[in-house]
Amino acid sequence: MKFNLIIAGIALAIGAMTAAAQSSDDSRLQAKMNEAVMKVYDEYLQKNPDDYETRFSRAYQHYYFGNYINALADVNQALDETPQSKADLRFDELMLRARVYDARGEYQNEIADLKQALALKPSHDVASDMLARVSLRVGELDQAEENYRTLLRLEPTNYVAMHGLAKIEAKKGNYERAAELVDEAARLYPTEQAVYMNRADVLMDMDQVEPAIQNYIQALAVGENIMPPLRELVVLSDTRYNDVMAKLAENIERAPRVGMLYYVRAMIAIEHLHYGQAVKNLKAIVDYNLYDYHTVYYNLALCQANLLQWDDALENINRAITMHSSDADYYVLKARIERYRGRGDNFDAANNALMDAATVNAEYGPMLLAKAHMLIAQRKDAEAISYLNTAVKQDDVKAEALLTRGWVLKYRLKNTDAAKADFQSVLASGESDMESLRGFALHEMSRADEARAWAEQIIADEPAIGGEAYYYAAALLSDMDDNDKAMQYLEKALENGYGSLFEVRVNENPYINLKLVRRHDGFNALVEKYQTCFQERR
Repeated sequence: MKFNLIIAGIALAIGAMTAAAQSSDDSRLQAKMNEAVMKVYDEYLQKNPDDYETRFSRAYQHYYFGNYINALADVNQALDETPQSKADLRFDELMLRARVYDARGEYQNEIADLKQALALKPSHDVASDMLARVSLRVGELDQAEENYRTLLRLEPTNYVAMHGLAKIEAKKGNYERAAELVDEAARLYPTEQAVYMNRADVLMDMDQVEPAIQNYIQALAVGENIMPPLRELVVLSDTRYNDVMAKLAENIERAPRVGMLYYVRAMIAIEHLHYGQAVKNLKAIVDYNLYDYHTVYYNLALCQANLLQWDDALENINRAITMHSSDADYYVLKARIERYRGRGDNFDAANNALMDAATVNAEYGPMLLAKAHMLIAQRKDAEAISYLNTAVKQDDVKAEALLTRGWVLKYRLKNTDAAKADFQSVLASGESDMESLRGFALHEMSRADEARAWAEQIIADEPAIGGEAYYYAAALLSDMDDNDKAMQYLEKALENGYGSLFEVRVNENPYINLKLVRRHDGFNALVEKYQTCFQERR
């Protein structure tokens, strides 16, 4: 599951959509408004090219919409033309150019402009803050400390300055003083989310990970916008999964009726494919009546489907759809549940669910792939190709759709030239991460050594927690008829908690599956050895 989807799911479930993305309609409207505004500026400046104030205003408009090159060109010209006597305007122009430089990563230029701005207004708090931050970023600790102390003189309880000075002390190895500064900020502002985020940041600098995790959890509790601390917890869980989950569990014990804690814990578990752990937390939400929201039931159904708990999964996905009928993902999941709930061939019910998904979005990539997979299972290959032809146009499933179409062309329709073109298209993307599926295409192009190297690379690149990279490597090596190596990768996946019993025992969709590994003499014993991966647990 992608990080932004996890964040959106949690935000929806607890009613905190403060960082929601704009809809495509909103974006188009904003683009049109920007175009209209810029047209007015352009026409005016054509008639009045020496109007530096209007040029500065246009620079701000460019900056606001992320057009940094144009913003820089305009503000440079405005600064050239603005008289030295217009000190206030020159200050604003320098501040804008500093922000542009910051956005472009040109930090030394930013520092130079901020120093010029502070020469015009020596006690300006925003300029002092910006100079302190960028100086700290580039390691100019003396300059950063000077400006943070300026901020404290202007406002003795400025927690931003306390945070900055604490980071400087931590970098100097003065951990006790660093802790005093962020603790004082927390004492002064016990309900300010940023204070706990700042203290966690300093604690991470001092390698005090568990106290940092606790501060991120406190930030979740006191702030209206849960996105910043949630993002940090999810990122931390990639390397300190057990610590993050343990701290969340401790907080649940202290406050057993706070639904957000269960939901955050569940979603982090799902991110790392620990479906049994996620089920336990999601069931607690339902049992304690903490949230009655469709995302809870969808995610519970997702976990139960991966644990082969088909009847419970169907009940929960139906509840989710009853509450929220406009999400194509819900119908795609229902199709999988319906298809495999019996012997794995309940195609009529599954197809009905996919038809519902198509009414929401007829070109939704996962729906098209699911439909193609069902048709392949029924050996309706020509029909499958038609869906795959549409799926390859969708960025979210393009690599998998190309590989699947290549598989059908090569192994079912015996059109090796067309299949080869699809495999080459996968390689032509230039991507090499796990989602690129590059290793599978390399194998089909008889580049076995490169395919094996790709398997090792995705393992090196991906966090070990959850074992997904090992699972992909196992699927690839089984395709290459090296089931002994595939078994080694599978064991590493299970050692790291890989929790989808569906993928391990059931899935046969090309390409990414363990169909051939299941024939290995040691397969059943290996899965039994790691049965706890697929059990509900705290």
